[in-house]
Amino acid sequence: MALTHFAYDSELKDMLVSIEADGAIIIDNLATPESMDQIARELAPWLGKPVSESPMINDKFRGFQTLRTSGLIGKSTVAGQLALDPTIAKIIDSILGPQCADYQLSWTQAIKIGPGEVAQLPHRDTYMYPFKRPGPECFINTIWAQSDFTRENGATRIYQGSHRWPDNRTPTEDDRYAFAEMPKGSVIVFLGSTYHGGGRNETIDSFRVGIGLAYTLGWLRQEENQYLAVPIEKARALSAELQRLIGYRVHDRYIGWYEGMDENLFRVVTRKNYQTELRGNALHDDNDPDKKKA
Repeated sequence: MALTHFAYDSELKDMLVSIEADGAIIIDNLATPESMDQIARELAPWLGKPVSESPMINDKFRGFQTLRTSGLIGKSTVAGQLALDPTIAKIIDSILGPQCADYQLSWTQAIKIGPGEVAQLPHRDTYMYPFKRPGPECFINTIWAQSDFTRENGATRIYQGSHRWPDNRTPTEDDRYAFAEMPKGSVIVFLGSTYHGGGRNETIDSFRVGIGLAYTLGWLRQEENQYLAVPIEKARALSAELQRLIGYRVHDRYIGWYEGMDENLFRVVTRKNYQTELRGNALHDDNDPDKKKA
């Protein structure tokens, strides 16, 4: 059965119903073709080279005809804009929000599947977290179509309903899947517990390029180390909202704090006189009830 497609201005409740049913949806044309062209130019230094010259590891899982590059927030302004997309934010708030004070960006990766690539092994994106399935969601993935996604050029395969499978069930040849076929500028949103995998590229000269941006609960360790992936000089230029999204924030006051437990942790790494500023911080006042608990 095909995945459900939504227009960019569809009702949130309708999208959530489909995600709950299938584990994934596609939102057509959420980004403009121009923005996809821009991110292609921004990532050309990394995606414009042969697979043999890529610093990324190529193996049976990652593919031998697939080029990848990560750390997208430090390499592309468009990637940051996509990460903060308001439609995506509403979906993530609805699914992850009940389980955390804030969600965060977990990993970023551009994936360029070349001609001759075989289908990727189906997997869940939550394999690194020891949570039992089925259960509450801790991870949501999005893949934006920088190029058209077709069945022939490697569109992502989605095992609909697999987010409800127990841990001891994995896809077999008898399990059917849907192809995330979508035009350039569209995005597939799927739960981390949904089995999926890159498709086989049967073409001669067509590359399938996707921009992966994944989100997780604010109290979980991020899959990609954003503090190394985004150089500090790049992070300094980001908006405060994007700085917080990649992890420069204190989650619910007590997870990830440093010194004065300032909400805007970016001040810690950008101001040499931060320790002096802390002396007037209200969190260090003797009347602070949280301090008295220590």
